Amino acid sequence: MTRKKREMLLATLVKRNPYISKTVLSKEVVEENEASHSKPLPRSLKLKDNPVNSKKQSGHQTNQNQTKKVPIENKDKVASNKSTEKRPNLLKEAIQEHEAGIKGNKQSVKKAHSLLKELYEQDPDSKEIKAYFGSAISLLARDAHSVTDKMKFALEGLKHLDEVAELDPKFIVGRFLRGHVAYRLPDLYFQRSATAIEDFSYMVEAYEQDSTILKDEEYVEILKNLVDVYRRTNQPDSANNYQEKLKAFKEMKNPAMVDNDLASENNSESSTSLKDGMTKEAFTFYNKALNGTVDEVKEALNFFEVFVLTNTSPEVEMYYIDLQSMVGRDSINTYEMFGAAIKAMKAMDSLINEHPNSCELKLIRAKQSLRIPELFFRRAAIAVSDIEYVLKNHTFINEKGSDIHHQLLFDLGIAYEKLDMLKEAEEAWNKLKKLNPNRELQAKLKEKKEIYSYKKIDVRTLSVATKDKLYEKAKEMHEIAAKGCKIAAEQSLEAWGKAKDAFSECEIAQTYYAASVALMGKFANDPQEMFKDTIQGIKLLNVSIQTDHPELKYLRGVIYQSLPEGFFHTSDKAIKDFKSVKSAYEQNRENPPISKQQYLKLLFDLGHLYKKTNFKDQAEKTWQALYKEDSNSEYIHRLKGLGMAFE
Repeated sequence: MTRKKREMLLATLVKRNPYISKTVLSKEVVEENEASHSKPLPRSLKLKDNPVNSKKQSGHQTNQNQTKKVPIENKDKVASNKSTEKRPNLLKEAIQEHEAGIKGNKQSVKKAHSLLKELYEQDPDSKEIKAYFGSAISLLARDAHSVTDKMKFALEGLKHLDEVAELDPKFIVGRFLRGHVAYRLPDLYFQRSATAIEDFSYMVEAYEQDSTILKDEEYVEILKNLVDVYRRTNQPDSANNYQEKLKAFKEMKNPAMVDNDLASENNSESSTSLKDGMTKEAFTFYNKALNGTVDEVKEALNFFEVFVLTNTSPEVEMYYIDLQSMVGRDSINTYEMFGAAIKAMKAMDSLINEHPNSCELKLIRAKQSLRIPELFFRRAAIAVSDIEYVLKNHTFINEKGSDIHHQLLFDLGIAYEKLDMLKEAEEAWNKLKKLNPNRELQAKLKEKKEIYSYKKIDVRTLSVATKDKLYEKAKEMHEIAAKGCKIAAEQSLEAWGKAKDAFSECEIAQTYYAASVALMGKFANDPQEMFKDTIQGIKLLNVSIQTDHPELKYLRGVIYQSLPEGFFHTSDKAIKDFKSVKSAYEQNRENPPISKQQYLKLLFDLGHLYKKTNFKDQAEKTWQALYKEDSNSEYIHRLKGLGMAFE
């Protein structure tokens, strides 16, 4: 039989069953290679020589001394790579640079791309070169700075890989590289999870019929990737199927590994993904946005819009969603304020449904749930559930450290407080107190103790005959009420109501009464009641102060500044009052109208009001004045945390 007829017969057998004639075909490949060439196959055709971390794209190389292990899918590749065999060292170097690039070396990515581009131009019919070339282009997408370049390179790389898969669906190298590229791309932009599933599933089936095509660790990683991608696409039955397959394989290979793997799986989403995903730079942008204003949120979103394209861990996506919710937090548009929060809530819930064991995701959702107004969104119960879940995971808590642990306990108390479950809140805060938290949390615990140790008094005992005593007690009530004590707020309203009626011409009584009315909106049980109290209080505040009274303007400014701009549009009024108080303090430091601590807070808040209303130069000048006043104040530390520099 002539060689041509023999090839046609083998090709027919391959189409019927690509594995049945592996040995025969391998022999044919060896014989053909020996007859046509005087040197062995290049290493780049060997699939098992190169271990791969399948969390990233990786390449395979062929061992020149093990030609019999080349799967039948590679026959056409052997025949078509004559020009490559003339330059085996160049391809080998390109593959090595490609793998170094996968590990994060950006220069290696550029070098691999350059070498593979040269090889591809010389031999465009080589499936192996084309596949590696496509993967290298996708690595350029990972390292690109602009969203446009990322999209362009990713699509170009996928085009090459798709063409290889279409040309030869049984070509393992092509499947391997395309599967990992597709696995790492965010579905939000590329919708390639189905491609990853297709390629990984094919490789699993192929491996089970011919275990020489992959190393054991490569097979394990592919199974893990299948479990993950099925979970990401909300296909739990398929995920469980491959999870069982993975468990069975590990038990067969090394039973001792199984228990360790199972123990670590509960934490894998909260720790391993984080290492692969969020970076210090990403956290810096996020934290600035969390503690800043609309400008910091925009900067963080600009960063994450690029970052999320090549860092597809669920944690990165969750932080990105949270940043989008902050757009609503800072918006002056009511529709945007509610819309951003609702979209973020739905997206967070969906992502956690896909990754129900991720402590990191639950931690982010809990924080967002506590930030948004409970009166409108009712998310405190979600926060309680998430925080309690996280606190039970001691491995995760130990990894995060004591500061996160302590903050979670405090936040758990806040969540219970929002649900009016004060006994449970107190239990959480008592646990925290025993752990000796930092000074900031200690101060917050002290304030909570002050709030809940407030003793209700009989307002009827406060006589209008002793005006000074009435005013003193009523101011104390209002101060505690402003910190969050509902009982004190109710009593402040009652006491100042009595003072207002008795001293109708007194602007102190009128202003504190108006502030007490507005403050009651904070403790309302439904939105309608909240708007009613707040609007009534604002109307009274607008006309209560008739003279240049710094103490009352500070009181009114604090109320104005605390109200959501999207609802009440009082930032300009707050600025006007704060400027007046600032001037009064600086002109009379020997007998100041407000305390030093109130003055420092005024400067901090005034700077943020300036920034919110786009007076950035004024904001910076105000904060510089704050620094000169007290360079070690808590407000300066917070501003430095936002990246503010002081001279």
